[in-house]
Amino acid sequence: EMLLDSFPTGVGKTVKVGRLKLVLCACNNLMVTGAISLLMSFFAKEALNKTTNHGVGNHFAIGLVFSLATFVEFLSAPVQRKDLPNVGSKFMLVLSAFTISGLILLFSFVTRIHDWLTFLAISMLIRIGQGISTGANFVASYSILMGAFPENAGLVNSVIRTATAVGYALGPVLGGQLYDVNGFSLPFYVGSGLLLLNAFLLVLLLPSSENELSSRPMKSGVRLLGLLTVPWILASLFSTVLISASMGFLEPTIPVFFENNFHTPAVYSGIVFVVFSLLFCGISFPLGYWIDHGLKPRMLVPLGLLVGGVGFQLVGPAPFFNCNPSIWVSYCALAFFGIAFALVSIAAPVDIFNIIRDSDLGCPVELRASVAGMFQASISLGYSLGPVLGSTLTAAIGFRLSASLVGAVYVLYAVWISTCALMKGNLQMTQLLNFGRTI
Repeated sequence: EMLLDSFPTGVGKTVKVGRLKLVLCACNNLMVTGAISLLMSFFAKEALNKTTNHGVGNHFAIGLVFSLATFVEFLSAPVQRKDLPNVGSKFMLVLSAFTISGLILLFSFVTRIHDWLTFLAISMLIRIGQGISTGANFVASYSILMGAFPENAGLVNSVIRTATAVGYALGPVLGGQLYDVNGFSLPFYVGSGLLLLNAFLLVLLLPSSENELSSRPMKSGVRLLGLLTVPWILASLFSTVLISASMGFLEPTIPVFFENNFHTPAVYSGIVFVVFSLLFCGISFPLGYWIDHGLKPRMLVPLGLLVGGVGFQLVGPAPFFNCNPSIWVSYCALAFFGIAFALVSIAAPVDIFNIIRDSDLGCPVELRASVAGMFQASISLGYSLGPVLGSTLTAAIGFRLSASLVGAVYVLYAVWISTCALMKGNLQMTQLLNFGRTI
């Protein structure tokens, strides 16, 4: 109730409609992310059982299966944002939910394919379909909430990112538990059924949203690609790519690392993502509230990268610690990832929204929808690069060293953008956006 009271949407029916949209969109994001992350804790193990060649090439292929959904989401999200006003946000949200449910169900049958290459090809095709549908789903959900709560960017980001984090945390745990109970197919049966229920609830309960985005066009000369030429927007988006890549890095590598070092069942590697989610949820709502009430988001981005860099040094732990792996240290490292992901994913888009709001570029909600597409694309790009990077580096140089190298990149980039932020702090945001105007 305290969270809902933080969203001033008006009086009477307007308040009830806004809160209903908030609850339904948050539940939708949780269901979708949970369903597409079911395979995190067992797919790599199942895939390796289908081949006797466990070399770098096959590890790369498995990482590619993890990556394809989010990489396609990265490519499609900006295009779907552009098409959203033509088809309606509710229609896009509902159709994508039904489609994801069907694709999750299809995944339950791939284990019956015994040929390694055919198994990989079908898995990749299904993940491509999931990426297209998930991109449409997230853009529609984000646009609905930004239209309902245009003055609460921080809290809207907190709700969306928390629901996403909870989904990514619960999905591997539920998937691992169901896999241990009855094998490969059961997790996908359950996930598909829950998503089907979610889609029907959206049809029955979600109010239409066609009029949420203003019909007034953006000012002449301002384009989405033009915004990408603004230096700080690019730096913030790349920070989002890096921080989301951390979870993608761990998806295919943590289950194998846990099994090799701790001999744990699949559900234990799923618990790793619960630790991440709990820390994320614990600070995301207060952080969003404080940002909406005056906390400057700009320096929170490099702070989040520094915390993420520490997490990567601990998860193995790094070879220079000269100690054996510990499951409790790995869990602590995931707590650092949760804090880091919250700091960057909440602060970065709000900082970009502030740049746009202060620059008199026309309809703020429409431009925020554009930034939502860019931000979702950057998160998807990170999630898509992470599994490939993680699988390939781990197969080549081992998990501990590869995690340490990635952590070092985080720290170096955090220092660089902190320096840039301090040097550019005296510039007006409207001056920066002059670089982002295109004809």
